[in-house]
Amino acid sequence: MRRRWLPTLLLLAALAGCASGEPPTEATTAGPESAPAQPSPSAAAPAPRFIGPADDGRTFAMTVGQTTTLRITDAEAPEPEAVGTAVLLIPVTNVTAAGAREWEVRAVEPGTAVVRSTGEPSWEISLTVTEG
Repeated sequence: MRRRWLPTLLLLAALAGCASGEPPTEATTAGPESAPAQPSPSAAAPAPRFIGPADDGRTFAMTVGQTTTLRITDAEAPEPEAVGTAVLLIPVTNVTAAGAREWEVRAVEPGTAVVRSTGEPSWEISLTVTEG
C-alpha cells in the first residue's frame, strides 16, 4: 500500500518546489547553448522628463505626440542632432540655468531615432517611438 502513494508524493513534492510564486529567470530557463536575450523595444524604459549626455547608451520608449527635454549643461558642447525621422529636436530659448541649453524632443512618427552629440565628448541616446 505504501508503494502506491510514493510516486504521487514525489510528484507533489516536485510541483511544490516549482510553485514558488517567482517567475522563471533567464538563468533557469535558458540552456547553455542559447545566446543572451536581446532587449526588445517594448522593454525600453519610458522616456523621463529630462534626458542628456549622462544617459549615453540608454534606450527610451516614447509614443507619438509625447515629448521629453534634452538638457546639455556644458555651454561649450557642440549642438546635438537627431538621426532618424521618429523624433524632432526643437531648440528651447528660455532656459534659466546658466550655460544650460535645452531642446524639446518630440516623437512624431513610429520608428527609431538616435539623439547624439556632433563632437566631443560623444554620447548617444536611442529612442523607440510607437503609436499612442
